[in-house]
Amino acid sequence: MQATTGVYFRSEDYAGLPRRLMIDMIDALIVSCLCGVAFLVFVLGFASKDLLFAAWASILFCYFVLLKRSKMRTIGYRIGGVRIVGLDGKTPSVWSLTLRLLFMALGPVNYLLDIAFLSADPHRQALRDKLAQTYVVKKRAEAMGSGQLIYRYYDIFGYNFLFREVPIGNASDRPHDLKPSTSQ
Repeated sequence: MQATTGVYFRSEDYAGLPRRLMIDMIDALIVSCLCGVAFLVFVLGFASKDLLFAAWASILFCYFVLLKRSKMRTIGYRIGGVRIVGLDGKTPSVWSLTLRLLFMALGPVNYLLDIAFLSADPHRQALRDKLAQTYVVKKRAEAMGSGQLIYRYYDIFGYNFLFREVPIGNASDRPHDLKPSTSQ
């Protein structure tokens, strides 16, 4: 059964656009270097093409899912002074972070849309965060409050999305919000 309540943070506790761009650039540089080392091993003839792709996938998964989920966090997250949490304020699941990583695999155009979206969101969530139900918040941020999770529709370039969110304030004055069903 999924949780029906979630938390929210003060607006200044969410990582904003400049910080997120810096974090993404640092993490992309680190992962590119690691993948470059794997490529050099391939070029020198020590690995097959299949092994190279497996190594790249392993690097991406370990760095962007396992390390990001751990208390150590990625190098970008450490330098940026942020951490990633689920809508419940706890460490997100491996599945949630894997889904977040796969969203980024769609390419650079997707990244631009993803980052542009976060500047207009009250929780400063990028699209990948909405999809994975995560927040990127300052390292020492504490939840400011909690609320019942709702479903909110988004129309993005003609595609309809339904994301779970924690409303800030009174949800009764937002007609497009749907409360989750409590029946089984």
